[in-house]
Amino acid sequence: MTENTNNAPSEDDLPPAVPEFTGEITSPPMGARFVTRSKESVEPVITRNLAIRRMFQESEGIFESSFQFSLFNKLPVGETNVRHVHEDVEKIYYFIAGNAEIDCGPWRKDVQAGDFLFFPAAIPHQIRNTGSVDLEFIVVAAKTLDTAKGMENGGVIELSEDS
Repeated sequence: MTENTNNAPSEDDLPPAVPEFTGEITSPPMGARFVTRSKESVEPVITRNLAIRRMFQESEGIFESSFQFSLFNKLPVGETNVRHVHEDVEKIYYFIAGNAEIDCGPWRKDVQAGDFLFFPAAIPHQIRNTGSVDLEFIVVAAKTLDTAKGMENGGVIELSEDS
C-alpha cells in the first residue's frame, strides 16, 4: 500500500474501474436491490422527541453486509435525545443542518452542519440540539463483526506503528 500523507485515497484504495454499460438503460424493476427513496416518501415516526424516518433497514433483505439501517432524523431546537446504547451497532452520522453537543461515554464534542461523527458500539451516547434551527442528520448503522470493545482500555484504540 502506498503511503499517503494528505488523507486522499491512493490508487490502491480505489475500487477498480469497469467499462461503461452499453445496454439499454431502464428504471430498476420492482424488487431490484438498487433502491432510491425521497425522505418525503417515508413517514416519520416520533419517538420521545426525535422524528425518525427509517430510510433503509436490514429486514428489507437488500443488504449483503452487516449494514443495519439508515435514518433521516430531526431533533427540534433545544431538545436532547435520550442517552442510550447499542451493544452491537456502530453508527456514522452526517449533520445536514444545525449545531449540536454530542456526548459519547465520558467525552463531549460540538458538531455543526457538514460534520461527520462516528459512534462506537457499546458506549452510551446522546445528542443535544444547541442551535437555532432543527438539527437534521443522517444515520448509517452496521452490526459489529465481533464483541464490541465499548469502554475497554478506556475507550481508546491501540494504534499499531503502521497506523
